[in-house]
Amino acid sequence: MAENLTASQEEIHQKERMERELEIAYEMQQSFLPQTLPKVPDVEIAATMRPAREVGGDFYDVIPLSGGRVGVLVADVSDKGVPAALYMALARTLLRAQSLSARPQYLSDALESAQVRRLMRSGSLGALAALGAVRQTNDYLTDHHSESCMFLTLFYAVYDPQSRLLTYVNAGHNPPLLYNTLTDEQDWLQPTDMVVGIMHGRPYEAQERQLSPGDMLVLYTDGVTEAFNIGHEMFGEERLVEVLGANQMASARELVEAIEAKVAAFAGDAPQSDDLTILVMRCLSDQGIRDQGSGN
Repeated sequence: MAENLTASQEEIHQKERMERELEIAYEMQQSFLPQTLPKVPDVEIAATMRPAREVGGDFYDVIPLSGGRVGVLVADVSDKGVPAALYMALARTLLRAQSLSARPQYLSDALESAQVRRLMRSGSLGALAALGAVRQTNDYLTDHHSESCMFLTLFYAVYDPQSRLLTYVNAGHNPPLLYNTLTDEQDWLQPTDMVVGIMHGRPYEAQERQLSPGDMLVLYTDGVTEAFNIGHEMFGEERLVEVLGANQMASARELVEAIEAKVAAFAGDAPQSDDLTILVMRCLSDQGIRDQGSGN
């Protein structure tokens, strides 16, 4: 009887230790996410990340860069739980460190690209240097962590507030939605290359998009569009567009909360099937620039 009681107590202690370790892991993962977001002229940025388990593989970042530019990033690791969280921490650290590096190490190898040469002539060297972080991160992960059989999708954009130019790489990620609240026009920024962490030496060349006043750029992971309800119906892209259409006057923060609430209402009692991350960048219109503090 005493032996059974001792074994039961040990199981309780082990369970409590595991729960505490997961709490610590959750706190550490949250510390990797930006506690405050950089201020960007005439732009609101807001974001959230909610893991499906105690910890997850999604992450986002907003990185202040040289020349007043800002790097905007959302990524999704190909797993859940603690393994994905560890891979996420490594990838996020690599991307941020390489983004802030002063040397665009990959450009000398990419000068054969006509598009890279054109972007350099247009004065986008700083943006290209930051986006080169995607290539360097990919090469490091494939060289040193291929045995994990993990990878990540990501969308990484560099925004220049002076020109409103968005320079981006979409590495196999869900296409962000670009929606203009003044014209109701919408576009999806489709993948430009394959996922990160699988094949060494991918070029990850950047694409450009000129943003306009009233544009809302919505970055998200598949925990949004692939959320399921109890009837096994998927939330999908159309419902995401509907949320934007119904919240055209909302701030970036209000829109993040509206999307999150709509997904939760749609899923109902169905368990959260995947990590959920949303990042909204709103270009304020010339008809009335609102207080940016409400969106950051």
